[in-house]
Amino acid sequence: MGRKNRSANLLSNLPQLQNLIKRDPQSYQEEFSQQLHHFEASLAIFELKPDEEASEFGEVISFLAQVAKCYPKQSARFPTQLIELVQKHYPVLDADLRRTIVQALILLRSRGVVSNLRVMPLFFTLFRCHDKGLRKLLYTHIVNDVKNANKGRHRNHKLNAALQGFMYTMITAADAQDKLGEGALAAKKSLDVCIDLYRKGIWTDAKAVNVIAQACFSPITKIMMTAVQFFLHPQKHSGGGDGDGSGSEGEDDKDKTAKTSSVNLRLVQHMSNVNRKTKSRQRALERATRLQRRMQAKRDGRIVDSDEEEDAMSKKSRKKRQLAQAASRFDVLSLIHDPQGFVEKLFARVHSATTATKRGGSKVDRFEVRLAVLKLISRLIGHQQLQFVAFYPFFQRYLQPHQTEVTQLLAMLATATNAFTPPDVLQPLIRAIADNFVSDHCAPEVMCAGLNTIRAIAFRQPLSVEPDLLNDLIMYRKHKDKGVMMAARSLLALYREVNPEMLHRRDRGRDATMELKNGAQAAFGEQRAADGVAGIELLEMYEQKKSAAAAKAAVKAADGASADADGDDGWGEWEEAGSGSESGSESDDESESDAGSESEGEDGSDAEAGWVSAGSEAEIELGSSDIESEIELGDSEDEGADSAEDAAAAAAAADAAAAPESKQRIDMVRFLTNEDFDRIDKLKKRQAKQAQAQAQAQPRGKKRARAMADEGNADGDGDNDDASSESASDAMMSVSDASSDSGSDAEGEKEYVSDWEIIGDYHTRKRRIKATYEERVDAIKASRSGREKFGSKKGKREKEGRSLSNKEKRKTKSFAMVSHKRGIVSKGKRSMVHKRHDLRRHITKQKKNGF
Repeated sequence: MGRKNRSANLLSNLPQLQNLIKRDPQSYQEEFSQQLHHFEASLAIFELKPDEEASEFGEVISFLAQVAKCYPKQSARFPTQLIELVQKHYPVLDADLRRTIVQALILLRSRGVVSNLRVMPLFFTLFRCHDKGLRKLLYTHIVNDVKNANKGRHRNHKLNAALQGFMYTMITAADAQDKLGEGALAAKKSLDVCIDLYRKGIWTDAKAVNVIAQACFSPITKIMMTAVQFFLHPQKHSGGGDGDGSGSEGEDDKDKTAKTSSVNLRLVQHMSNVNRKTKSRQRALERATRLQRRMQAKRDGRIVDSDEEEDAMSKKSRKKRQLAQAASRFDVLSLIHDPQGFVEKLFARVHSATTATKRGGSKVDRFEVRLAVLKLISRLIGHQQLQFVAFYPFFQRYLQPHQTEVTQLLAMLATATNAFTPPDVLQPLIRAIADNFVSDHCAPEVMCAGLNTIRAIAFRQPLSVEPDLLNDLIMYRKHKDKGVMMAARSLLALYREVNPEMLHRRDRGRDATMELKNGAQAAFGEQRAADGVAGIELLEMYEQKKSAAAAKAAVKAADGASADADGDDGWGEWEEAGSGSESGSESDDESESDAGSESEGEDGSDAEAGWVSAGSEAEIELGSSDIESEIELGDSEDEGADSAEDAAAAAAAADAAAAPESKQRIDMVRFLTNEDFDRIDKLKKRQAKQAQAQAQAQPRGKKRARAMADEGNADGDGDNDDASSESASDAMMSVSDASSDSGSDAEGEKEYVSDWEIIGDYHTRKRRIKATYEERVDAIKASRSGREKFGSKKGKREKEGRSLSNKEKRKTKSFAMVSHKRGIVSKGKRSMVHKRHDLRRHITKQKKNGF
């Protein structure tokens, strides 16, 4: 009787039965069959009224999901029954029961009872439910399941293709175009899943990107902006993910740290007292208080940051991993199918929203939305080198200094310009920018923004600026404001490099004039094929010097080994040589040291000596163009060696370093690796630094201007009259060519133009924050240090033991006290003749003084 009661209790106590079945499945097979029959009977009854609450039915489902793996044959139909139940009645199911069924399916999927291809379409369909908790649960499971299915190098292409096709169907469905419909919820969550999987490096193919691109045409603003922001910031960390694949996670942490470190506790306390009490403001107050206590404890020395190095190393390794992941992917804009049609559809929406009004039921997007879409269009035009003529006249209405977000609009216009943009389309815009921004009645910030915009456009299409307008703009290089002056000088330096023919002869400079004589400039649409990799000669020089240094080191090592091998045979001869050889070696060393010091004195640095060790890259000279002279210098240093092998090795090194005209370049002989390209970049940067250092080492001010003028006269260009008309500041312009070259290279590497590049240096000028009372007291005490004690003039006089003189006392008396004095009385009794003479004398004196 006790055994029957125990079995009856097990049927009612499902958690205990679940525990026993997991321990010994074979012994409790009958109890499981009873619970399975009970589920099927309850399912048939439940389908009659699926909208009712059934907590007991949910407990049975959870129990069977936990132990279904123990009885695979008997529970084969259990997942299918759950899927069919949810598919039929998910809109009317109770929220708790629906979540219980979904959790049971997730458990069955994680234990391998059911495949992901069977449950994934159901989960995407459940995104239509108005249950935020359920949507969050499904979102997390889908992302993690797809991530686990594509671990490492393995890719489940069948699952990926099926899910991407299903997402495309949900985004383009008819009910997904209604903002209030259930399809909009499913489309938004499907889009979030696709974006999160791309940012985690799981779906980086063209099909996933085009699924996201299709969402840019959604009539629902929220869905459209999510897709647009993805294309603008593809590696940005999404708030809903777990953060293991974000491209800007470190930057986000840095921004949060910067924000929290600059919290003003008094301001936060004041805002919390005067404003309405909310949980967010309470959390902000607690965070500010906690930060203030931590900073105070840090000042007192009670907190030691021992984990800073570990945090820095972890951030550095994470950043390297993120950069490696980003480098292995293609650019998102390169994966879009039919970019021309994509741009035209987006621009049609922006144009209709701009020209339409709210009357007649037409939809008008907010300005921020149109701004984001225009930014995407401009980036796609610049990246894909598209020709979209209708895009540029659209900007002419916004080219006003008072326009909202005008710097972003100017940056978009510059980004959308490419080498295939017709110059006659851009010339009206350039003229409008020059008229509205670059004028004497505008503020310096406005003028700088206009000049920087014109320079950014001209960098991509030099023919867009008319020659007369260009020569007028570069006259602002003498402006009193530094930002305007530097912007005009950068424009002049740009045209000296890309198209000096448009400049006046006096503004071209020597290098640009020589290039202009050598060959004609490229016309519109003309592209010249590169002869080879840029900077390959630097790599060749580096390898030649490295091989020569290695050969020299090998010869020295061989000499040392041969001397050791001689052993006792050469010991007697060395002793017979006596002190003469020692003195000879010392003299040789002294001569070598003198030669080395002379070479250092001539070149000015150790890096320009020409010979270095095999492993040091930083000591190799990059500015020298004659390697043979350096090799000869090395041979002359080795003339004192008696070994024949040393001379043969030096000759071999000289032959290897000598570059005959018939020898091919390195990039034509072998394939360049990533390390070679990295080394070329380092050598370029080092060469630019050396050029900048040499430019800074030249004389400044009038001496530099005089030297520049002497060089110009020595060239014999025949422009002495024009050169003499230029001031000393114009003569100093050629010094900025080296820095302008590096700036143009940096601008060429960066594909997009940002708004802070349009503003220039003015974005760094921040408004001064009002100092607190403690800061003002500290400043006052700091200003008083090193001076005598503060006091009045009277106190200083008394300290010196003196008082006011009679003359100083008369200055402080009132006129009533001195009006009876003899001088003042006699002055008032003067005759008209004396008054006239005094007045004439006063006027004459004033004229002599220049008044």
